[in-house]
Amino acid sequence: MMSRVKQIAMAAGTFSVALGIGFVMQNGDALANRFGLEAPDGAPVDRAAGIAQVAAQGPLPAEAHSGPSLAASAPTVPELDAALALPNTTRAPETATAPVHLAALETDTVPQKPGAATTEARPSGDACKVSVAGTPEKAATVAVQVTAPCHAETPFVLHHQGLQVSAITDSQGRAAVDMPALAPTAVIVAAFPDGAGGAGTVAVPDFDRFDRAVLQWRGAPDLMLSAYEFGADFGDAGHIHRRNTGNAERALSGEGGFMMRLGNPEAGDAPHMAEVYTFPSGQHDRGDIALVAEVRITDANCDASLAAQSIQVRPDGATEALDLSLQMPDCAAVGDYLYLQNMFEDLKLAAR
Repeated sequence: MMSRVKQIAMAAGTFSVALGIGFVMQNGDALANRFGLEAPDGAPVDRAAGIAQVAAQGPLPAEAHSGPSLAASAPTVPELDAALALPNTTRAPETATAPVHLAALETDTVPQKPGAATTEARPSGDACKVSVAGTPEKAATVAVQVTAPCHAETPFVLHHQGLQVSAITDSQGRAAVDMPALAPTAVIVAAFPDGAGGAGTVAVPDFDRFDRAVLQWRGAPDLMLSAYEFGADFGDAGHIHRRNTGNAERALSGEGGFMMRLGNPEAGDAPHMAEVYTFPSGQHDRGDIALVAEVRITDANCDASLAAQSIQVRPDGATEALDLSLQMPDCAAVGDYLYLQNMFEDLKLAAR
C-alpha cells in the first residue's frame, strides 16, 4: 500500500442539498426553449413538454452564458456541516489533459470596429445559426457536434441536465465533444457568451443500464473523482480515476465502469470542468463501489474559495445533487490533498 500524504481536517465546508435538482433541470429546459428545441420523433415527451412551457425572450442573461456559481446554483435549503479529511487508503492521481475533441478547419472572418479597414462582412441571420446535433454512442454516451459559423475559436458552454462543460470552437466555428447521457432523452444546449446558442435532443436507448456520478467545478481547483470497485485499493485495476479511466468496452462487458474527464481548461478564465464515472449497474446484482471526491492543494487554489457540485443519476432517472462551498487551506499546504466527505453516496448494488 502506498504511504499516506499529510492529513488535513477542516470543518469550514458547507454542503447544501439541491432538492429535486430543480434549478439545474429548469435552467437547462429554459435554455433549450430559448434556442427553439424540439423533441425527436419517437423520443419521450415529458421533458420536451416541460421545455415547451418555459418562455424566454431576447439574449440570455450573463449567468446562462458562463453558468452560475456552482455554490449558488441550488435553492436555499438547510445547511449541513461537513468534515474534510484524507482517507486512509486513497491518494489523488496526477492531473491529465481534458479530452475535448476539436476538428481542424479553416479560419473564418470577424467583423471590424467602426472606422477600421474594410473587410469581408460577417454573416448574419440564418447564416449565423448555431446548431447542436448528437449521436447516441455505446455505454449511454453521446457524441455532440456544435456548428456556429459566426463564432470561430470561441469558448462556449454545453449544458445537459445540470452538467456544464466548457469547450472551444475551431477556426470554422465547429466543435465535437463526447459526453455521458444523464437522461433517456438527452437535451443538450450550447450557449455562447454573446447570447447566441442552439439546442438538440438525442434519444439514448441504453440509458437505464447505467449509474452515473458527476463531479464538476469551475476554474483552478484541481478536483478528482475516484471509484473503488468491489473493495479495490488505491492503484488496483478496480481503482478507476483519471489515470486509469477504463473504457466503454469494459462497461459493456460487465467488468466495471469507466471515467470521462470533460471540459477544456483553455476555455476562458474559469472554465467548467467535470469528471463523470459511469457503471453498468444493469449487469451487476451484488457488490459495493466507493465514490471518493478529492482536491489537490496547488499554488493556483490555495487560500481561495472552492465551489463544486456532485450529481448522481440512477438508471431509473432519479437524480440527486449536492453543492460544496469552502475556503481552501493556506499555501503552506500546497502538495497535500483534501478528501471531500459526503459528496457522493456509494453504489450498493446488492440493495437494489
